[in-house]
Amino acid sequence: MMQTSSTLTRKFQVDTLWNVGSLAVLAGSGILLNVVIARGVGAEALGVFNQVFAIYIFLSQLSVGGIHLSVLKQISHHVDDPARCARITVSALTACAALSTLFALLTYGLGGLAGRLLDSPGVATGLLWIAPGLIFFALNKVLLNAVNGAAAMRAYAVFQAARFVLIVAGVVAMIGAGLPGAYLAASLTVAEAVLTPCLLVYVERRLWPLRLSSHRQRWLREHLSFGARGFLSGALGEINTRVDILVLGLFTSDVLVGVYSFAAILAEGFSQLPIVLRRNVDPLLGAAFASNDRQRIERHARDLRRVFYPAMAVIGVLAVVVYPVLLKWLVGDAEFAASSRVFTVLMIGVVINAGYRPFLGILLQSGHPGRHTLLVATLVTANLLGNVLLIPWLGLEGAAIATALVFVLEAVLIKLVAARVCRVKL
Repeated sequence: MMQTSSTLTRKFQVDTLWNVGSLAVLAGSGILLNVVIARGVGAEALGVFNQVFAIYIFLSQLSVGGIHLSVLKQISHHVDDPARCARITVSALTACAALSTLFALLTYGLGGLAGRLLDSPGVATGLLWIAPGLIFFALNKVLLNAVNGAAAMRAYAVFQAARFVLIVAGVVAMIGAGLPGAYLAASLTVAEAVLTPCLLVYVERRLWPLRLSSHRQRWLREHLSFGARGFLSGALGEINTRVDILVLGLFTSDVLVGVYSFAAILAEGFSQLPIVLRRNVDPLLGAAFASNDRQRIERHARDLRRVFYPAMAVIGVLAVVVYPVLLKWLVGDAEFAASSRVFTVLMIGVVINAGYRPFLGILLQSGHPGRHTLLVATLVTANLLGNVLLIPWLGLEGAAIATALVFVLEAVLIKLVAARVCRVKL
């Protein structure tokens, strides 16, 4: 038993390092993406791109309908049965293909309306280009969660990193070709379209065979039921990372959105460090709840916080000190100077949140998708209200303060629901 525990610990550490490396690529790609757009086509184009990206993130979660969450839970519970995992995966892909096609058509038809609401013709154009990407995104989300549920974390890390590298490559190519800034959003569709066949080949050859004959009505019903109860959590969780950008788009100009989003996207990159741990924690939570071993979760939470909080504090301080220097060097545009204050405020919230965010999936893994949705809905509501109240008063800093406070609220709520619903003391 001690040998098995030691092996699992080593695997967790190695898998975490792979995903930290993936996050480093993601963060580097995010910085490069913002720098390339800011230097190549200016703050206004950056504001348009990030507003389209925000809408894309929300719509992509609706397109997958929470089915990916069911895939993660079911495969982590049945990972020792490849035939069953194949049925789980194929049934989910079938459902997502139909659902995402519907949302792709709606996005294409309603893109102009969103552009008018945000008073941005560039956003309207960008939405037309992201519509097909919703289909590929939904398929990729299912496949990535299958890989995650199987605890193939090295492959998961590689595919996650590849997505953002492909987006950057697409943007660079489009700017190099002299395309208008509104067309840069097409890079999101291209990246997902390239990633889909790569994921299909990996799952087929390394995990379990994917055959249409593996489709089962039973798993389709299970996915739809779980997704219906939990899909809003995914959609709201993703939109929660972009509420500030969208509300700024309603109250201010594309240029100011571009200035704010430069700092916000970088801070979000740091906030993904706890999510890297979550990708490794989720399968452990599923296994622990399946065996009714709650003490294992509590031990892991204590060990994680003891190491992770000091590390994030050091990272946060260094990031705040270095940011203005990098901003001047990378962008060199005085227009972006105000983003330094935004970045500082956001990083305070990120650091406070860091010790509990890895356990954000605890309600899902314990079989409470509806309560998880309620948790995320509470966070989004608080974020929306905070931004609507503070942006007209404090501008860019108001958006940063509202978003940082939501990071703190998330940590508090995770601790409370773990104790009251899951009977786990984090």
